[in-house]
Amino acid sequence: MQENLREILMGGQTFSWREEEDGFFSAVLNEKVYRIKSLDDAASDPFLYEYFDLGYDYEKARREIASKDEILCKAVESVGMIRLLHQDHFTATISFILSQNNNIKRITGLYNRLSERYGHEVEEGRYSFPTADELKAATEDELRTIGTGFRAPFIIDAVEKADILDTLDSLSFDEAMEKLQTIKGIGPKVASCILIFSYRRREGFPMDVWMKKVMKEYYPDKTPEYFHPYEALSQQYLFSWIRSIS
Repeated sequence: MQENLREILMGGQTFSWREEEDGFFSAVLNEKVYRIKSLDDAASDPFLYEYFDLGYDYEKARREIASKDEILCKAVESVGMIRLLHQDHFTATISFILSQNNNIKRITGLYNRLSERYGHEVEEGRYSFPTADELKAATEDELRTIGTGFRAPFIIDAVEKADILDTLDSLSFDEAMEKLQTIKGIGPKVASCILIFSYRRREGFPMDVWMKKVMKEYYPDKTPEYFHPYEALSQQYLFSWIRSIS
């Protein structure tokens, strides 16, 4: 089945990509500008192969999720084939700090402003997302001037504690969740997003307003363990589906 590339790239997993008028999607990643129209364009590139998690059998996962119950079947059929991205640790951490009490359009705007102000130009008019070292130059007041608001001190703290991100791979999911939450402003939802979309921790199940709605209406007596071993991917299907019908 053909992947729903637009949902994968524009549906809240990442804020790096833009949709071009010619049908391509583009992003500055790995010190270059990538332009793709389908995942066929990614298969031969080692970086994009890992980024799109192309070594994982998403067709099998999709079939098994759809067979779980009627609601998941509806979600899978409605959304189509999606994947979980494998993003840079620091980029994902700051991105999901920006996501708090925010919508995708505004988060993407903040992401782009941070890139233009603190990143570096990779192609004319296209800037990389800043590294932790580059963001060390930012002050809280400067971050507020580009619209980060109450998230500004959280970004500063994440920069100061960026070394934490290199220690999480060796930890259990619960230990990694706990350690991430030592960064100011990171709660369970943001920590879970970071672990899913940057560390391939497939047991994550972020609970934002959309997922709270899903669980209340359709799974009132269930916990995330119900969706095992596809907690994260099931969550992403349900998240995409509930937004599309609301």
